Amino acid sequence: MIPRSEAEEHLRVIRSLMEKATIYRALSAPAALVGGILSLGTAAFLMWHEINNGPNEITSNFFGMAWAVVFVATAGISLLLIQRDAKRRGEPFLSIGFRSAMTAMLPPMSFAALITLAHTVRNTIHYTVPWWITFYGLALLAMAHFAPRSIIILGWAFLVSGAASVGGLLDFWFGSRLQVGDHLPEFINGPCVLMGATFGLFHLVYAACTWPRRR
Repeated sequence: MIPRSEAEEHLRVIRSLMEKATIYRALSAPAALVGGILSLGTAAFLMWHEINNGPNEITSNFFGMAWAVVFVATAGISLLLIQRDAKRRGEPFLSIGFRSAMTAMLPPMSFAALITLAHTVRNTIHYTVPWWITFYGLALLAMAHFAPRSIIILGWAFLVSGAASVGGLLDFWFGSRLQVGDHLPEFINGPCVLMGATFGLFHLVYAACTWPRRR
């Protein structure tokens, strides 16, 4: 059983995090804006590159590396915002609340990393796009006890879109045009459209709806 003092500390952290919902929105909105812009730009660049240079110019690993840069840049900006706010409030960066949120996100993000690694070895990383969307939605929903309602709505939007992509819409977007091999076939619009519509547009809408406004 959990000691009473530890249980009380967990309750205090949860209550504190729920009371800081406005702060979470203010911190996540700029990161969502950057992530949305980078995602739309990357999707547009890959589609433009494929149209102008042919399918054999884009490898599966290049496709994955392009989106890895977007992820690292967005995550880095988010961490910098959290660190700056923690410093302003005189709190440690690796607080109990931060560790609790990261622990909640760890299982779905770990599964996403394993799937990505497996497809990277096979040079079929473009198949992981629906799973990226799905597991990202699960990671956001895993923070339901630590995050404001806006992030939960965003999580459901990703989860539903990912489930639809993995299920009934998977053949519509990919079909037989995606082949196993080092180079992507001539049609990569499906994965790019999915990434741009979810990680791009969803984050831009979220940023617009939660951006801190002066009274």
